[in-house]
Amino acid sequence: MLYLWHYLRVQRQSFRSVLVSQKYVNMRGGISPPTTKRISIRSIRTFAVLLLFVSISLLKNNNNTELSQNHATASSTSNSTSTSESNNSNHNIPEQIKLCGHTINNLPYIQPTSKYGMTNWNRTLNNAIVLDHRIEHIHGRTGNQIRAFFHAFDYARDHNNVALVIHTTGYPMDSTLSKLYLGLDVSSTKANQKELEDRLGILFYNNIDPQYQPSLYSLSTRWARDYVSPYNSVEEYTQYDMIQHRHYIIQQLYYITSRVMISSPKSVGVVEMCKSYHAFFGDKDGNKDASKEEEQRTAYLKSIGITKPITAKYTIIHSRSFEGKQFLEESHRHYGVDPTASVDYPPNLISSILTPLDMMNNTILMITDGQNKQVINRLQNDPIIGKNFVVVPNDISTMSGDIMLGILSTVFIGNPSSSFSQYITQVRYALGIDKSYLYVRRRQGGGGVDDDKEEVNYESFCEDESCFYYLHDLEAQTHQPSAPKTI
Repeated sequence: MLYLWHYLRVQRQSFRSVLVSQKYVNMRGGISPPTTKRISIRSIRTFAVLLLFVSISLLKNNNNTELSQNHATASSTSNSTSTSESNNSNHNIPEQIKLCGHTINNLPYIQPTSKYGMTNWNRTLNNAIVLDHRIEHIHGRTGNQIRAFFHAFDYARDHNNVALVIHTTGYPMDSTLSKLYLGLDVSSTKANQKELEDRLGILFYNNIDPQYQPSLYSLSTRWARDYVSPYNSVEEYTQYDMIQHRHYIIQQLYYITSRVMISSPKSVGVVEMCKSYHAFFGDKDGNKDASKEEEQRTAYLKSIGITKPITAKYTIIHSRSFEGKQFLEESHRHYGVDPTASVDYPPNLISSILTPLDMMNNTILMITDGQNKQVINRLQNDPIIGKNFVVVPNDISTMSGDIMLGILSTVFIGNPSSSFSQYITQVRYALGIDKSYLYVRRRQGGGGVDDDKEEVNYESFCEDESCFYYLHDLEAQTHQPSAPKTI
């Protein structure tokens, strides 16, 4: 009963979150997110009683039913496959995750949802979805590739709750997931395949009965990237379910990564993923004398040209060469997002975010592709920001390392049109790390768009996760992809 009451309290909070998010995005006559009605206390209590009776009934039935654990092949008389674990309502959700020696506690609670089968992986293999694994057909960079992977779950759920099938090689295992996470080698290890199938609710192509392979539908990364679930229909699906599922998948993948970092701290993958973070903040798991380690770290940073002191609390700014012009224009038209501020990063934008957080006197690191030199020069030469501003040098910068720096930062300021920034923000939400800023607008009375005489003042908005996902999907809504085709 206590669990039921906790479930209902979480549900009420989710509806409130959607209501709160409207204040960020309903502006300038723009498009408002779907309105969700508040649930009455009487309705909640009635639902709790009904749910209790259903739960008791199901428990009794489960005592007389043996759950199948063999989901590698499907029975010839069955149209579905199940990847059930006993008592797996949360599929071993971790209590904490440790990344590069940094322990992340108080992970957001994940509410099991039948929309994604998170309480019981039941998926039909008839007309199931298989991700196109051919490397030459991959669309976009890493951020868009992981976005396509997430959206594939949505598509599988939305279309008769079919199974999501992936190959052990190619996309997404070799090309995407192995770049972002550790411990996912499934090409030769059946045990790893079984764990991922159980944890993520997917099936590997080589493990399904050949009779189902001709009916599989191939889903390309380009199509999956731009797919948006019809969550406006509350009867079918709510945005809350999708957010919970993202939290679940991200937590599972980083839990496996954390496990590798703890067991094999000197492995090649761990060293590359933690290279940037350890260079600036040290390796707390290195079993070194603290003072000696600090001395060596400082000496190394000086050798690559970094002489400014590095503080334990730090801000990450992610700067990319201009991209996503259409998306920025659309987000400006609909929601008032400033179309240039999160690309140019004017100093007063950075100070408007960091000053209220008391972070102006702490280290400000920039991860960048280096193509927009004006942004770097502007912040380096600013009399206030420049004192603590450091560009992460190429000597220690790696794709996975920069992502880790962004995830573990005290404050993250990113480009809303960059899938790289969007991914870091998604992970921070899933791991319960706040203070992520992608969307900013000009404060009223703070200078016009073409007014060079008056300094423009900015304000951040859309820091609520529901609001983030509304804007996150805006780019995909401008595309109209064709339907996936049979292999």
